[in-house]
Amino acid sequence: MTFFTKKIDDREYQKNIFETCKSGNTLVVLPTGLGKTIISAMLADYRLEKYPNSKVLFLAPTKPLINQHMKTFSNIMDIKIGTASGSVSSKKRSEMYLENQLIFATPQTIENDIKNEVIDFSSFSLLIVDEAHHTVGNYSYVKIAKDYTTGSAHPLILGLTASPASEREKIRTICNNLGITNVEIRSEEDPDVSPYIEKKEVEVITVNMPLEIADLSIKVKEMINSAILELQSSGLLKNVQQSRINRVTILLLQKSLQKQMFSGRRSFYLIRGIILTSKLMKLYHAYGLVSTQSLSAFFNFLVKIEKGKAKTDKELVSDPKFLQIKEKTEDLLKKGIEHPKLEQLVQLLKNNFSEDKKAIIFAQYRDTVDAIYSRISSMENIRPVRFIGQGKGGLSQKEQVNIISDFESGVYNVLVSTSVSEEGMSIRGVDIAVFYETIPSAIRNIQRRGRVGRFAAGKVFILITKGTNDESYYWLSKRREKSMKKIIKNIQENPENIKQDGTLNPFA
Repeated sequence: MTFFTKKIDDREYQKNIFETCKSGNTLVVLPTGLGKTIISAMLADYRLEKYPNSKVLFLAPTKPLINQHMKTFSNIMDIKIGTASGSVSSKKRSEMYLENQLIFATPQTIENDIKNEVIDFSSFSLLIVDEAHHTVGNYSYVKIAKDYTTGSAHPLILGLTASPASEREKIRTICNNLGITNVEIRSEEDPDVSPYIEKKEVEVITVNMPLEIADLSIKVKEMINSAILELQSSGLLKNVQQSRINRVTILLLQKSLQKQMFSGRRSFYLIRGIILTSKLMKLYHAYGLVSTQSLSAFFNFLVKIEKGKAKTDKELVSDPKFLQIKEKTEDLLKKGIEHPKLEQLVQLLKNNFSEDKKAIIFAQYRDTVDAIYSRISSMENIRPVRFIGQGKGGLSQKEQVNIISDFESGVYNVLVSTSVSEEGMSIRGVDIAVFYETIPSAIRNIQRRGRVGRFAAGKVFILITKGTNDESYYWLSKRREKSMKKIIKNIQENPENIKQDGTLNPFA
């Protein structure tokens, strides 16, 4: 007996991976768009046939992604399907777990139901973990995998990802947390995969920062250096060279100080340190906006600080340099001066975009999304839409799903998006992807590229402002991706190095 209602693509690599998945907990690393969901459906069908009274739990990080996977399964299988979310009462979720054979859920919902004893894993025979690279630290996947393994009568886990990690230790941790005994990996270069890979051309475009904007960035940098000096004079980071202190250093220090405060300490030194690190984090953000994003996004952030009521905001506003920077920014905007990336983006779309195409523009910050949306809205043949996460003032998951549907049907043809569209989501028919800025994460870069050229050839443009973090992040992400590929190749060439205890020998 099979639950499939229609014939699925008969790809050799999918069948081979499926055979491996049947034998033990497996991590599948497969480029975006090559059918990880189909492999999971094949395995779900097999487990439900082998254990007729059992159930399958499919986890994914977001509700839109859950809905997408559910739609795929519904189109190819005749099976009782349910979705578990926080919007449904725990009583109804408990009933749904009993009534359905295949349950789709976000990990946070399942973790809560474990805690409240709403879900019983004894009848589940397969746990599918999508975007499995999240299975580290305190993420819900870790606890769920552990509880499922001990609670299921017939446990089997399938982890899915396009990009596991660029660090050996993280890959080892993922495998340990999921109890992985098999790793199935395919790259775009593998002979059984390459016929299904669409051509993807990548072009890097560099822009020079105008003198007026460069001057603003220097002034922000001066404020950063002043705050660092004050931090060191208070006894914090005094043994670290100022040139070696960066945003990550300050973030780690801030977390350490907050942890001390939460434990009950309330010294002046501690409170002052928290204020200064908070101040520095805002200044680093401001520096990133002015140097790599847009002048209007930078100005909006300064206005938010000016209206803020926090001690940090008041200190920043009381600094004469802050007021000078804000006045200068406002003056430049009145003169029509903007970050050159915006105009470069306009020219890029004019030269490469037409009404019958679709594009995604990735930007790190919501203010930048707003600036881009505002700039391109009046362009001929362009119908843009903002696509942002939930959070404060964001889109609900239902609104996100509707926007993706409208984008695919042609209501919109340009998606201006934050990181919410990077992970996992299958967005059909994207011809062009624009990275408005570079990001240091190899995983996120792979995910961004994976949005384009999934069903036809595509093109990727990467915008870089010379002399800024754009350049360093670009090379950092390339090094990390190279490291990831090296680790993956090592596993491919030495499959016997995967121990039965779920660790990877080369990384021990």
